[in-house]
Amino acid sequence: MENSVHIREMAGWPLDEDEYRPTTYDRGKQARAQRLVAQRARFEPSSALLEVETAAVQDLLAQHASRSDLLAEMTGLTWSLGVVDLRRLIAFQRRIATNPSRPTLPTPNVDDWQALTAVSFGLSRPPEYEMIRNPDTNTIVLRSCNPNLSLRLFEDLSSPVQVHAGSPFCEVAQYRDRWFLRDGYHRAYDLLRANIFRIPAVIVYAGTLEELGATQPWFFSEETLLSSTPPRVIDFLDDALVLEYNRPLLIKTISVRIEESLAPQTP
Repeated sequence: MENSVHIREMAGWPLDEDEYRPTTYDRGKQARAQRLVAQRARFEPSSALLEVETAAVQDLLAQHASRSDLLAEMTGLTWSLGVVDLRRLIAFQRRIATNPSRPTLPTPNVDDWQALTAVSFGLSRPPEYEMIRNPDTNTIVLRSCNPNLSLRLFEDLSSPVQVHAGSPFCEVAQYRDRWFLRDGYHRAYDLLRANIFRIPAVIVYAGTLEELGATQPWFFSEETLLSSTPPRVIDFLDDALVLEYNRPLLIKTISVRIEESLAPQTP
């Protein structure tokens, strides 16, 4: 169905409050998944950076290091480029939504670094959205099926507020000695399904949870992420650890109200 998406949701950890999760979900499977997680060996942090592979593809990475969209995306962050192992990454995202009606991208060969780099460092796409203006309330409403649509502030005086479609990069973050997938969950899931686990990525060295990007209420909590059995990106592939169901396609709405006023200039 074009108006629904398929969800794979991590079930081995406490669920959040989600009105779109069917009330009839398999609670027995959830209990079994949590037992499997509880039986895991204690998580031992290890670097996801693959130094040999990173050194081998420096020329390819250098082609992207100075991209204006990458520099803008990484403003204020400490970062580098490198090759990482997806199997070593923790996931702060609980759910992956896939739309069966959308075409899938071709899967590159495991050692085709040119193609893998193209997957990880995609081209920035113009945002797609419907704009509705209400002159009576001086309000502009943006509607899009892209959940990453946002408004961003820029230093450009001619256009200080811009509509942004989300990062086109696969991003990894190191935070408190652990390595996380920061952005690019759908691409990572598709690559892991194809048994591809080494990919080029942007590496962010995060000093705070905000820089990591795991601050939304529908993400796993910091306590879970730093626990002895955190959820890993590769867990999305384990049918025993996920709940599967369909939910409606959600539309993101951003409302902007324009207000003007005049007041005496202050010293």
